[in-house]
Formats: sequence, structure tokens, C-alpha cells
Amino acid sequence: MRVYIPATPADLASCLGAAWEPRAAFAVTPRLLEVSSLEDSDLLDEQARDAAALASVAELGSTRRVVIVADCDRSQITLAPQRHPAAVELAGRVSRDEIACAFVDEDDAAEDAAAAAKGDAAALDRLYERDLLWYDAGEFEGLA
Repeated sequence: MRVYIPATPADLASCLGAAWEPRAAFAVTPRLLEVSSLEDSDLLDEQARDAAALASVAELGSTRRVVIVADCDRSQITLAPQRHPAAVELAGRVSRDEIACAFVDEDDAAEDAAAAAKGDAAALDRLYERDLLWYDAGEFEGLA
């Protein structure tokens, strides 16, 4: 199952090691399918990714929105709809082989990310106007 893991820039390097054990993630879950007005699978993936991007700033205090994308075995995943319709909990390590890519804000988004983490709604709106940049797992070390 494809999961979108909220992260920080420092996680981009550490996730490639053997001991990375994130707990919270987001995915296209049955609950998200039930409450979303979207039907297109790509748009549903973006909805889960965007929830993870927000969590990276709001919950982790990341200096930029960072989402690490992994394909995990369903046995590692527990639904957590009480947190968010797309929320899931991960059990165990996420291996390097499971990591597909990451989505990351450009460096100049840091000011808006910091303000959004403090509850600034206008800064959050500006973040949503920005595109998240896609990076292959082989590019992570240069980003951190």
C-alpha cells in the first residue's frame, strides 16, 4: 500500500538507513474514499500527500513541507480514521527498498512553513499555492 509519510529535511537522509521507524502516515483509505468528493485515483493520492505535507509542518514543525512516499506491506498498516480520514499508523521499520520518492518544498518556502507551523492561515495558503518538488530516493542525500 502506498503511504505518504510526513517528514522533515533531516529525515531525508535518515530514512535511507536501516533504523527509520516513522509511525504516522497517510494513504488512500476506505474512509478517505467515503468522505472525499474526488473519484480520480491520482487526485486521491494527492489528497493523502497534501495531508502528509501539512502534518510535516503542523505536527513535526518541519522547516519545509516534506513527504516521503513508500510502498509498505498492508500488514504494517493500521487505519487511524479518528485522526484524519487518510491517516494510518505504521508498525516497524520502513526499509530503503520500500521508499519510492519524496515531495519537498523549495528552500524559499521556509518562512511560510515556520509561520504556518505557528498557525498563520495566510502562510498556509501560500504554501498550498506552491508546488511540491518530486525527488527520487537516490537524490535524498543531496537534499538533507
